[in-house]
Amino acid sequence: MNEVFVLELPLQVEKYQADLLNKRYEQLRQLYNYVQGKLLRQYRYFEQMKEFQACKTFKEKKDFFRRHPFHIDGILGSNKELYDITFDEYGINGFVGKLGKKQVSAGVTYADLGITSTLLDRLSLAVWAAWDKMFYDYHTQRVTFRKYGELNIFGSRKKTNGSGKKVFSGMELHLEKMEVAIKLNGKVGKAAKFITLPILHNPKHIDYEMWALKGGFDSVTVLTIVRRLVRSQYKYYIQLTIEGEKPQKGRKLGKGNVGIDLGPTTVAVSGVNVVSIDKLASKCDDIQEEITRLSRRIDRSRRANNPQNFNEDGTIKRGIKLVWNDSNRYKELRRELAELRRKQAAIRKQQHIERANALLKEGDTFIVENNPISSWTTRAKETKVNEKTGKIQKKKRFGKSVANHAPSMFVSILENKVKSLGGDLVKVDTKNAASQYDFTNNSFTKHELKERNVTLSNGDTHQRDMLAAFNLQHLQYDEKDDKQYDTEAMTADYERFCQLEQEEILRYKNKVKKDDRSTIGAEKL
Repeated sequence: MNEVFVLELPLQVEKYQADLLNKRYEQLRQLYNYVQGKLLRQYRYFEQMKEFQACKTFKEKKDFFRRHPFHIDGILGSNKELYDITFDEYGINGFVGKLGKKQVSAGVTYADLGITSTLLDRLSLAVWAAWDKMFYDYHTQRVTFRKYGELNIFGSRKKTNGSGKKVFSGMELHLEKMEVAIKLNGKVGKAAKFITLPILHNPKHIDYEMWALKGGFDSVTVLTIVRRLVRSQYKYYIQLTIEGEKPQKGRKLGKGNVGIDLGPTTVAVSGVNVVSIDKLASKCDDIQEEITRLSRRIDRSRRANNPQNFNEDGTIKRGIKLVWNDSNRYKELRRELAELRRKQAAIRKQQHIERANALLKEGDTFIVENNPISSWTTRAKETKVNEKTGKIQKKKRFGKSVANHAPSMFVSILENKVKSLGGDLVKVDTKNAASQYDFTNNSFTKHELKERNVTLSNGDTHQRDMLAAFNLQHLQYDEKDDKQYDTEAMTADYERFCQLEQEEILRYKNKVKKDDRSTIGAEKL
């Protein structure tokens, strides 16, 4: 399989062009909801069948769906008969592909508006992704519809037309002029109508972008137009999926193993020349506090304008159709909240990228425990009572911390960067118990979560996360048996680790004095 990567560039869009693009997004959103409504109704019908209720696994459900094709009125096949639809990825793809002939108004179909089969093919992927998530992700209980403004992407895959030329159906890409043309109707030739959008370069990354586009039109396989809400205004971008060697920015990997101990909010690192512990996405904390305050203001505003929709205990009324009266102030606060969340996501990703770039020079093999991060967010099932106070202890865990600091995203970004440079990121099983291992006497000792300092058998005390990273650095992950550590190498590197750890603790204490919001107190280091 050839290597592919995605290049995103901004588009220069005039006001009338933005209106036409927004209309296209809305048409696709309505189609998406139409398809989900039809599929949801059919799925509920299947749920009532005893044969379907007897299916215990998804494999059994897939076999049931293959044996029970269904029809939707007005969806005809090539033989003008009702089209067979099966409840799987390929069946839904075929169903959505037929919707180009669906009427928008009298005598006007979606195909007449320039919505081609390849655009519908991309839409079917979003439709199936929602069902795939419901089937496989136990956190997802239902399939939802897209609200106004929630569908912000459409695209086309390159295909061969009747004359044997490879084209993007519904769009034209001109890299020599740095322009993309989007078709607005279903006509061909001189009758076809297009809007032409200039593609802009980032002056800071012009060399990188030109290197990425050196393969020209033939190297581009997928063309996507993305819309994002930035400061209450839509910005438009083109995403090009390019086949070929990914351009580099002059970064190089170091030599040796690097152990990484990941937490809900922190990342500890131990390598040949580095021992460190840092907070992930530290700049997001202030934004999260502002989001929390703004969310409370929004809730108070909505309750004040819609008291008829709430019960006496403050819960929303159920079982009746509710009419919401949203004030202009409420709408303005919602826009402010959307902007804060966008800014938070951008800052979080940028900090992860900067942190990953800084680690590349420390080694060429990165070892991290394959932690079930999703389980960190799950509330405790067992109800416990505090012996001192007699009150029930909270069942909350690290849901908000994981959502705000996104440790899994950091690992994914680091993995992509390391592998693109020829290195390796190894995810080892948590059974290796890196935080419990004491190499001085080759033993394992369990520690409570609140124990942030660990004392080895030789009497030395270390910060728990940095010691775990040191252990992972020397884990012999190629062995078939678990818990195989290179104790000889650990003994040789131990003095260096102690020195670097003390320097890191001193650095972190100085940092904590400047930032009192840190989740790791200096006294715990």
